[in-house]
Amino acid sequence: FTITVEPMEGDRHTCGTTYDGLPADVTTGERILIDDGRVTLEVTGVDGPRVHTTVIEGGMVSDHKGLNLPGVAVSVPALSEKDIEDLRWAVRTGADVIALSFVRTGRDIDDVHRVMDEEERRLPVIAKVEKPQAVDNIDDIVAAFDGIMVARGDLGVEMPLEQVPIVQKRAIKLAKRNAKPVIVATQMPDSMIDNSRPTRAEASDVANAVIDGTDAVMLSGETSVGKYPVETVRTMARIVEAAEEDILAKGLPPLTDRNKPRTQGGAVARAAAEMGD
Repeated sequence: FTITVEPMEGDRHTCGTTYDGLPADVTTGERILIDDGRVTLEVTGVDGPRVHTTVIEGGMVSDHKGLNLPGVAVSVPALSEKDIEDLRWAVRTGADVIALSFVRTGRDIDDVHRVMDEEERRLPVIAKVEKPQAVDNIDDIVAAFDGIMVARGDLGVEMPLEQVPIVQKRAIKLAKRNAKPVIVATQMPDSMIDNSRPTRAEASDVANAVIDGTDAVMLSGETSVGKYPVETVRTMARIVEAAEEDILAKGLPPLTDRNKPRTQGGAVARAAAEMGD
């Protein structure tokens, strides 16, 4: 199978990509994953704009599916030209929050702020943690951005699968410590794309994210292409509410100096709690 950066209409032998740096970023023997790892290719050679591969694990590939290069430090900038155009449109249209994909360091927010400053409006920026480099630099990213998203789809193909739950828990804990919002996303009730009920494991996954302290859980394929989008939202909401009720029933942790609030709102809430005691 061949992937080319040349504009073309794809077929079962060749497809195009908008990732212009692909031929320069890959070498023979490296893997290319398509659509969150559903298709696995191995690079056999590079010929100018074309990357030739052998299919290791095949499957259906449609348009606008993502590419992952596990273990490769890709050369793409934090913001592509299209990203900049989209960001300007979002700021002008009145978006509330911006999520930046494939964040690698805390410095990646600088380009976003530069564009926002040109538009004379700054919005909160959420860093999507989905690359091993982001995991390595998670402290700086949490400090620099307004919040983080644990984007488990790409994260699960960019690093060993068994590490993803550990990264998720660490990210939630770090965000809470720094009073930054944290979102857990991707493949939560994934089976509801085709089924009207989630598996027990999926229900536990959602509940445990809430119990760990995530501020939000996010749906993706379940509502964008799934057969039961409304029922998925209702089911997810019930699981979240049940988990929150259990947390409140057990009582909030005691106030200590280690829990010193880092925001003005946190300070006000702590003062009210101390007065109540």
